[in-house]
Amino acid sequence: MNKLILLFLFLVSILPGAIDDDCSAVYSRATYALSHSKKALKAHNFDHQVYYSGKTLEAYKKIADGMKECDCENATELILDITMDAKKAADPVDWARGRYYSKKVYLNTQELITILDLWAESHE
Repeated sequence: MNKLILLFLFLVSILPGAIDDDCSAVYSRATYALSHSKKALKAHNFDHQVYYSGKTLEAYKKIADGMKECDCENATELILDITMDAKKAADPVDWARGRYYSKKVYLNTQELITILDLWAESHE
């Protein structure tokens, strides 16, 4: 019986840390997305721009999944907006439109990282 109580107390003690770990995973994926969106923006040909934009989109799909376990509500709507722009960047009509959405994703990802930083500071 004592072992069950100790196990229960251990699990309860690590629960708040699990939420922080989920949010840190979202942060990690956001920096990964930032890296790929920057590469898409710096790409010198259409195929590379589309490739890196696709990688950014994949990262945002994982970010959206991670947000289910993270309670940073300020970022949810921004993530949806960025995901829509990432889809447009990954399948652009032409070079100029792809660059436009790549730049938009890059700038908004920087804003997302700032929001996640501020959230993390307020939950220390």
